[in-house]
Amino acid sequence: MSDITNLYVQRELKPKIEDVLPYFIDGEELEMAIKFVAYLRANKINLRWAGVHNFWNAKNKGKNICFVKLGASWLGRKLPGTEVQVKWEVLPSLINMDKYETKIIDMNMQHYIWDGFAYCRSSCNNGCASPVSKTILNKEFTGLCNGMFFGSRLPISFVNPDEAAIEAVKKLLEWEKQARVG
Repeated sequence: MSDITNLYVQRELKPKIEDVLPYFIDGEELEMAIKFVAYLRANKINLRWAGVHNFWNAKNKGKNICFVKLGASWLGRKLPGTEVQVKWEVLPSLINMDKYETKIIDMNMQHYIWDGFAYCRSSCNNGCASPVSKTILNKEFTGLCNGMFFGSRLPISFVNPDEAAIEAVKKLLEWEKQARVG
């Protein structure tokens, strides 16, 4: 049997994320991740292997709305101040966040956004020209990764999300979908 976590095997199989998840997470965390994937599909968010090692692209109406990455962070980050292993992460593509930022603040969800930013590392080779400074949800940030701003997507990552973080991601994706229609 081939190793489904191997890039070359993934290129051939284009696996479903459910088939690969158990190689990275287990127990209650695995159940939560599988429920999140089921939620995406039930809400017309098509999740497919992205052609990148352990990386899935989620699209709504043909447009990227989030990514799911398994294994070490694609920017090589560790959880701040820890040696916590990155098992999986959700990277929402919130290109219309300005349309629902009041809702984020009213529901006191801004910390999920702020805590998930990627900061510039001089050696990341992610297309960075230089770090950027931005005011996001009424707070000034400096040193954000410029390479992450492709398609105006904020550099947000939910690393090893717990149940509360998954619920926040769902709400953010719901608002993003609504903003894209209206």
